[in-house]
Amino acid sequence: MPADVTASALHTLSVTSEDSWLVTISALLTERYNAKGTLVLNWNRPRPSAAPADADLELIDAPSELAPQLLLGVLATTADGTRTRYTLVLRAELWRIGAALRIPAAAGMPLLSEDIESRRYDALRERDVLMLEEGSELDFARAVPAGRLLTSRDVLRRPLVRRGQSIDVVASDGSLTVSLRAIALHDAARGDPVRVRNPDSKREFTANVTGLSVAAIRF
Repeated sequence: MPADVTASALHTLSVTSEDSWLVTISALLTERYNAKGTLVLNWNRPRPSAAPADADLELIDAPSELAPQLLLGVLATTADGTRTRYTLVLRAELWRIGAALRIPAAAGMPLLSEDIESRRYDALRERDVLMLEEGSELDFARAVPAGRLLTSRDVLRRPLVRRGQSIDVVASDGSLTVSLRAIALHDAARGDPVRVRNPDSKREFTANVTGLSVAAIRF
């Protein structure tokens, strides 16, 4: 996948705010939830008039997950040591980069980097958008029209091993490595375990798919 639609691009969106509270709380929430993307906050209710502009802020109450509207408890500590608890109601957006199709796709087609383009989306409102990773090996699970952001329901991990296929299995024990042929008993994608059968001994065992028609096992 191109760099502009991979997980590594999720932090490329930049947002500025003149409100120091929103900047600080955004950073606190991003760390708390390990939020992937750029978290943008706005006041749903006006900032308390008594809230000091210059204060150290601490989250003391927050929901279990990020949502478009947040009810937060914040402890503000000023330079003279005064500590005040505030209840804040904020609107939240979590901006990420997703992949939209340039052309229509049919079920069974491979997902190719040249067929997609990057697009910003709010992950708090579009929660099922697919997060592509570098080197993703995906096929379309259904027909998808051009221009729409891809979702996790649109694609399947591409099997690199197929049921009934004769594959190479590399068996290793320390520095000793042996290659043998085996029959795959089901489809499996890269990194998945696959049950295989030795055609000579009929013995079955499990290996891990490492590439196209290749699996590995360690003793």
